[in-house]
Order: sequence, then structure tokens, then C-alpha cells
Amino acid sequence: MSLTKCVECGSNEFKPIEYTMEHQENDKTLVIENIPAVQCNNCNEIYITAEGSKYIDKQLAIFRNEGFENAAKEVIKNKGITQEQLGNALNVTKQRANQILSDGNLDAQTMIKVSKAVNEPVEVLFKFRRITQKNDKYYIV
Repeated sequence: MSLTKCVECGSNEFKPIEYTMEHQENDKTLVIENIPAVQCNNCNEIYITAEGSKYIDKQLAIFRNEGFENAAKEVIKNKGITQEQLGNALNVTKQRANQILSDGNLDAQTMIKVSKAVNEPVEVLFKFRRITQKNDKYYIV
């Protein structure tokens, strides 16, 4: 469902923007940049899109996993591979395959096995992002 009317002023004219927000967690402030959003042309109220919400969740997961991004679930879904098929290829249960796709703490051997099973490079499935600190704020780069 897309936004059709501004809650604040009732306008139906919006422009796409990239929004920046701060998220406080465990005494740390994460700055999340480039969030897909829309802004009301009349009153400038900002609304985060569904895509923006997914992006925020992804950035938070990366931050919580100290820079590790498990993109395997997204890649496998895009390739049309089910968790059951992945489990069969890895010789594990469907439940273990799901756990692997959601895990933020995988060993190198598991990453290599998944890479071979889905015929994708490890660096496409699993990424290591740098988190930098500027003043008292953290940024994923």
C-alpha cells in the first residue's frame, strides 16, 4: 500500500527523497543514511517507504553484527532456490538452512559450502562492512 494523502495536511503530492536518521542502541548512536522516503510537497512531512523500512532493518542487522551482512537469504530468494533445496544441497535440514540464512555469526567453512551450493561467490552472499566512528556517532561505510 502506497501513501496517497499526507496525514498532516491532506496533500497528495509527494517527492522521493533520501532520509537520514539516528538510532540509539546500547549507548551507541548509529546514523543511517540514504533511507528511501517521500516528502510532502506542501508541508514537508517525511514518510519512510516500505523499501526504506527494509533498508533500516538491514542496516541495524549489520550494526548489531559488527559489520557482517548475511545477504544469502536475499540472493537465494532472487534465484528461486527454496530453503528445502538449499538444505538438500548442504545435506542439512530445512530448519538448519533457515538458520544459516539468518545467522550473523557463520564460520568460513559454512560460507564456502553455501557459496558452492548456490553457485555464487562468497563475497556476494556474505559481506563485511566497515563501521566508522565520528565523534560519538557510528556510520556503516
